[in-house]
Amino acid sequence: MSFRWEYLRPLCVFALLFSMSCGEQVVVRESEAACGNGSLETGEACDDGNELSTDGCTTGCEIARCGDGTTRMDLTPEDEGYEACDDGNLSDTDNCTSGCLAAVCGDGIVRVDLSEGSPGFEACDDGNIENDDGCRDNCVAAICGDGIQRTDLAPEEPGYEACDDGNEIESDGCLTTCLEARCGDGILGPGEGCDDGNDDPTDDCNDCQPASCGDGVVQAGELCDDGNADDRDRCLSTCAPAVCGDGFVFADQEACDDGNQVNGDGCDTACRVEGCGNGRVDEGEACDDGALEPGDGCDDQCRLEICGNGRVDAGETCDDGNREARDECTNACEPARCGDGILAINGEQCDDANAEDGDACLSNCEIARCGDGHTQVGVEACDDANQVETDACLNNCQANTCGDGLLNQGVEACDDGNLEQTDGCLNDCSVAACGDGFVLDGVEVCDDANAEQTDACLNNCTANVCMDGFLHAGVEACDDGNAEQNDACLNDCSANVCGDGFVHAGVEECDDGNNANDDGCDANCVAESGCANNPRWQPVDCTTGEYVWSRNRAHTSLQAANANRVLAAGCSHSNAGSTCSLDGNGWVSTQEFTMSGCNSNWYHIGGRYTGNCGGHDGDRYRLLVLGADDCYDY
Repeated sequence: MSFRWEYLRPLCVFALLFSMSCGEQVVVRESEAACGNGSLETGEACDDGNELSTDGCTTGCEIARCGDGTTRMDLTPEDEGYEACDDGNLSDTDNCTSGCLAAVCGDGIVRVDLSEGSPGFEACDDGNIENDDGCRDNCVAAICGDGIQRTDLAPEEPGYEACDDGNEIESDGCLTTCLEARCGDGILGPGEGCDDGNDDPTDDCNDCQPASCGDGVVQAGELCDDGNADDRDRCLSTCAPAVCGDGFVFADQEACDDGNQVNGDGCDTACRVEGCGNGRVDEGEACDDGALEPGDGCDDQCRLEICGNGRVDAGETCDDGNREARDECTNACEPARCGDGILAINGEQCDDANAEDGDACLSNCEIARCGDGHTQVGVEACDDANQVETDACLNNCQANTCGDGLLNQGVEACDDGNLEQTDGCLNDCSVAACGDGFVLDGVEVCDDANAEQTDACLNNCTANVCMDGFLHAGVEACDDGNAEQNDACLNDCSANVCGDGFVHAGVEECDDGNNANDDGCDANCVAESGCANNPRWQPVDCTTGEYVWSRNRAHTSLQAANANRVLAAGCSHSNAGSTCSLDGNGWVSTQEFTMSGCNSNWYHIGGRYTGNCGGHDGDRYRLLVLGADDCYDY
């Protein structure tokens, strides 16, 4: 058998791209190629995307064919490629033909796979339903004595039957050779007083009548002799006893006698009138209950009222005369319908005899599949009958859950398909944000999931560090968010206290880095009066005619520079700071400093030269004050 490829369902390959965004997040899912995914791929002859082997494409992605051992269930008998069976071989003589049709009596093919006596055994099969030829309609060979007269042979042909009464009695109208009894055959038959098997009129038997017949005396060779010519009494005019089949109606004993032993011609072999309603099953009748009432099992034409007789009898809705339960009329003579539990060949894919839509067979007799809108219990988690991957039910009929890589719109803000808590999408499918308790790689330094600004992690998910303006409890004493060293909070976020070496403006007069008295700055950071008590100053011990400076050109006089504490003494290009003043009086710092910014800021006061400084950067100098009470903390 050859297949017409155009009858196979087209296989289409669809590519569906979903773009889902949450912020700047993009989620992409890849699926592995496999037989059954609905896409035709290398090595596949077909792929219809289901797990059925009984349609045009097997679960191995091969084209279904007659002889592959799997019966197709997706076609009707009118369709090309329909299979009633498929036993996987090319034999025509078993229960399934090579054309994938079920072997039945009458298909013209003799089954040889069964032994005689087994149900379905065939001795012959001539492909017709005739009962009077060499093969009966039940595929049994016709034989003389089976009670059915063959009519397909001429008298000269072997096997010819003139009659067949189905018995072994030679003295009735039909011999055991299935030939009709006749005068001269040597067998005493109905209506014959004698039969000597010859035609000699001079012997004691002439024309099957004894020579002495009619004298009223039963003589040798006579069976009876009533001395009359009345053929309706007990003894015929041939001196033969009246019997059914002799051609004479025996008064008060026979209702008819047509001279043969054939039923079905109006007078049966018991010489009873044949007719429906006589209470006897005559030739040609399937039943006869004598009632002639339809609906009691035997209709008014003496036909059995049974499902399958091809007639719609009382109580039946249909009757197509066959035993095929899968066609439009079932074997119960009811119209086939979805839900009757019988897989019809007129378009049903399944029929489980229930109205449930949650099992493998839907209430419309279609095989349950993902995407049909009905959730198959134990197989599918959901089924919304669409191809949208961004709702609560995915295209594979599994619930859209957080972590599957598919965004459930309106429910999930994102879904990146992983278990990472440090990327842009958290495990609960919310977008990562500062304050969620998870550190976002490359964006957040920390995330403690609280609104506290006094712990190690600030509300902007940066680390709480000194000078950020937020007090780190237990770590910092203060944090004023600036780099000033003369306010209440130092740059190391410790409190500005007396003795730390930093003057707290408006609070401390001085701070020499210790808590000792009599060193110019007492233990309370109050300046001690007089340079003589300040260990950081020493008396001027020499005079100089030059190199007394103002470190700020805004104050170019000796008195202004002294008042603004920018007066300095230094030696020209010397590596040692000067301890001299112009008049030999005053105080200089015990600490030396290195001159810088000479050309732009410094001014040369008094002596042999007065004017802007130039070329002295890198020289050493000391601070200079003129009065004994002018010393200050530096």
